[in-house]
Amino acid sequence: MNQFIDQFTACFQPERCQQLARATGFVKRQGKIQPFEFLHAMALAQLSALHPSLSAQAQSYTEPVTRQAVAQRFGPATVAFFQAAFQEVLHESLDRRPLQPAAQALRAHFRAVKLFDSTHLAWPDQLQELFPACGGGGAAAGLKVLLSYEYIQSQLQPLQLLPSKCSDQGLADAIASRVGPDELALMDKGFFKGPALRAIDQRGGYFIIPWPRSVSVAEQDATGQRHAVDLVGRLKSSPQASVEIPAVRLGQGASEVGPVRLLAYRFREEVANRRRAALREKCRTQGRTPTAEALELAGWLILVTNAPAAWLPLPLGGSLYRLRWQIELVFKQFKSVLRLDWVPGAHPYRLLCEVWGRLLAGLLLFFWHGHVNALCWATHQREISFAKLARHFQQQGQLLAWTLFRDMGQWKQVLAQIWQMLMKLARKEVQRSRKTTWQRLQQNLQDYWLPETA
Repeated sequence: MNQFIDQFTACFQPERCQQLARATGFVKRQGKIQPFEFLHAMALAQLSALHPSLSAQAQSYTEPVTRQAVAQRFGPATVAFFQAAFQEVLHESLDRRPLQPAAQALRAHFRAVKLFDSTHLAWPDQLQELFPACGGGGAAAGLKVLLSYEYIQSQLQPLQLLPSKCSDQGLADAIASRVGPDELALMDKGFFKGPALRAIDQRGGYFIIPWPRSVSVAEQDATGQRHAVDLVGRLKSSPQASVEIPAVRLGQGASEVGPVRLLAYRFREEVANRRRAALREKCRTQGRTPTAEALELAGWLILVTNAPAAWLPLPLGGSLYRLRWQIELVFKQFKSVLRLDWVPGAHPYRLLCEVWGRLLAGLLLFFWHGHVNALCWATHQREISFAKLARHFQQQGQLLAWTLFRDMGQWKQVLAQIWQMLMKLARKEVQRSRKTTWQRLQQNLQDYWLPETA
């Protein structure tokens, strides 16, 4: 605990914060509002506010200031300062990883398991020129946040902040550049892009992504001739709950990907029926009737991967891909606890600083989660709930900011108390009838990996 608290405290350096503030132009002369306090009041003190406000932030400083004084500090240089400070803390947290993470068994074949996804934040219509949305019946302005979550280390890394009209497929190249050798990327089908997937493969990385129905599937014979795969026919005629086609090529021309493996998993009957009912309803609203092929495919989860069968057996692929839903839980906590989707007015620079401040808070919370979870699993074979951890920090945010700015010794005492409370009260509940995602995956790893790698 003491070692981790020292590591965590190293992320808070007033001198380095002052240097970044001068380099970005946020500070030009000495004033009442210190850069270090301005940054971390936004990240920590705002956690405890019922509604994040300038008044709540102003009350955290060692020297009292008015909310108007805080409001005047938001500008382009402030955004640049927040971004630079975020990158500093990000590098510090990435360099201080837990030695024995709970999910270290995944390292048997993959150096990292990275989950990628994006979330949309609706913003006031007055900002549509700076942050245009997709239009239609939604908001006219919005922000898209692209995130990477490394599952083994429980490390969060926001990648880009973009206007929400940017498509996920347009971000596929940015994701591909983040996947290194022996790393596994789990992505939603919205990121499916042939050149990006080929780039991951050429770099020695791996991916698992759902197959989009609009992409053709073909096999290639010994003479090099392509033959279309009757995927619906194969799945419909199979009595098995899972089907693998070992070497297929997806798409054509510059968009072609392959050879890759196609892994299909039959949904339970009640799940398949719900998906087919949703498909029929969607088609009804569009004035058309779903095809028999579409109804059959709705009963299957179909994945594409370049990972070898020895590393990713067919029975393991589906359960490993389900890890991707962990990033959906990340978004849920960001919006419910960190209130990332709460918009304080229509000032563009303040909005961006609010987003970077809350992302910084999320980064710090995941730093805690990775280390506390690793120790709790090693000691008690129990996982730490990120939701419980985040709510506990939400209750302590104002106290953390107050002690950080005034008394570093008391700050460390508060951190030690938080650590002990989390180890007792933030554990995930144990339900024999409903295992956690990691518990289910761990059982599959024991069945398909551990006997071979022992």
